[in-house]
Formats: sequence, C-alpha cells, structure tokens
Amino acid sequence: MPKVTQKTQNLIWGISVSVGVLMATLAALVWFEIFNSGPITASDFIAFAILFTITPPSIAVYIDEIWRSGIDSNLPNLLRDIADAQRTGLSLPRAVTESSKRNYGPLTPELKKMAAKISWGIPFDQAMRSFTDVADTELNNRSSILILEAQRSGGVIEDIFESAQKHVEDILGLRKERLGQMRPYIWIIYAAFIIFLLVIVVLFQTFFYPMALMYENFQDSGLGGVQMGLPPTVLESYKTLFLHMTMIEGLFSGLVAGKMGEGKAKAGLKHSTIMVLIGWITYKLTIELQIIVIPIG
Repeated sequence: MPKVTQKTQNLIWGISVSVGVLMATLAALVWFEIFNSGPITASDFIAFAILFTITPPSIAVYIDEIWRSGIDSNLPNLLRDIADAQRTGLSLPRAVTESSKRNYGPLTPELKKMAAKISWGIPFDQAMRSFTDVADTELNNRSSILILEAQRSGGVIEDIFESAQKHVEDILGLRKERLGQMRPYIWIIYAAFIIFLLVIVVLFQTFFYPMALMYENFQDSGLGGVQMGLPPTVLESYKTLFLHMTMIEGLFSGLVAGKMGEGKAKAGLKHSTIMVLIGWITYKLTIELQIIVIPIG
C-alpha cells in the first residue's frame, strides 16, 4: 500500500465534505418540497451525505495505516540486518547499501533512496533525516533520533542499531498486546449497534405498523371520530426519527471503536462507514420497503 500524505488526506477531506454538503443541500430541498427526487427521500440524501463525507477519508486513513504498520513491522529486521552487516566488517554506508537490496516492505523504496544518497557522498546524518521525513512513523522517528545522537556522541554503531531494534520490537509487542486486549470491546460495540437495529425493526414490525393498520381500519369503517391507531403522518415522523438515530449511532459508535481499538478516533472512520451503511440498508429493507420481515414468536 502506498503512503497517503497529509496533504492528500486534506484534499480528500475537502472534496468529501463538499460532496456531503451538496447531498445535505439536496436533502433540504427535498424536505421543503422544492425539489422532487422521486423515490429518493430527504433521509436518503442525509445518509448519502454522511457516507460520502466519511467513506473516502476512511479509505485514505486505512491505506495510510497499513503503510505505517508495514514500516514499523519491518523496522526491526532492517536494524538487525544493518547491525549484523557492520559486525562482518562493513562500514555503516556499505551496510545500509547492502541492506537496501533486501525486501523490507514499504521501507525498501525509501531505503534505496537513502543508500543512493550515501553513495553520492551525502553525509549519513543528512540522508538519515531525509529518510525519516518520508518514513515518518513514530517508531521510525524514535529510532532515527537514537541512532543520530549515538553517532554524534560516538560509540559502537552496531550495538546502537541492536539496541534500537530491541526497543522497536518491545514497542511493537506492547502495541500488539494492547490491540489484542481491546479487540473484544470493538466487537461489543458492533454487537450493541446490531441489537439497536434489531430493537428498532422489531418495534416497527410488531407495534408501529399494526397501529397504523388499526388507524386505517377505523377510517375505512366510517368511525372517523374515533381516534385509534397511528396516523400516517406520525408513522412517517417515527421512520425519519429512527433513521436519523441509526445514522448518529453508527457514526459515533465507529469513532468510539477506533479510539478504543487503535487509540485514534480517525481510525474509527472505517467502522463508522460500515455501521452507517449497515444501518441504512437495514432501514430500507425492513422498515421503509418492508422487503424483509423478521419472524416474531
């Protein structure tokens, strides 16, 4: 996966928000009956606004996170191989050049550039800073600072690389352990959202729709003065209300899942996208169109 720079992410956010605002504007026009969109309701446009706003950024963030994860996971191997090469008698520039011939995932292209700069006579610390500016993960930045400071103060470079490699492995181990511990809570959030959807669907199919049918029967029987059941306008209001509740629940549940699971709310955009999409499709199939009926009892 390629790196998605912050500038590219900001551009994606700008385009996505613009499209989302356009969808929200169409929703307002349909709501006030200024624009006729046929079978597409104002609530559908609101769902589209949320999805178009968060889906492209969530994909960009996901791709960038995979790239960063690849950088961090391959960093210990790179540091260990450079240390081993130096122990065989190779100089640091030569050790970096030899290591650049191996495969370290997303680290490989940047490592080749670093080796090329060193071969052109660019000082190691300058080439290292350039490498760090591109492969700018937190772990790589820590390791680079440690290596540059140790090189400036002097010492056995291969031992420094080995210490950095052990430090990175420890951090990755702690991160993996934390993610493993928090993963059940992410599934709990998904389960809570699914239960929320089921409650709404059951509520409509066992209460609201029978009450609306009762109202129609009383109207057809000529007992117009008797107010029994649920009027159509009230039923439509409940439909709109529960759809909006579903959108809000899915959006913020996903952000909470990202914060709990990966420590960053923006990492939860992918969960928000999935939940909002599931909620909207469930609403369309079971409540609005009633294509799927859940058997009760």
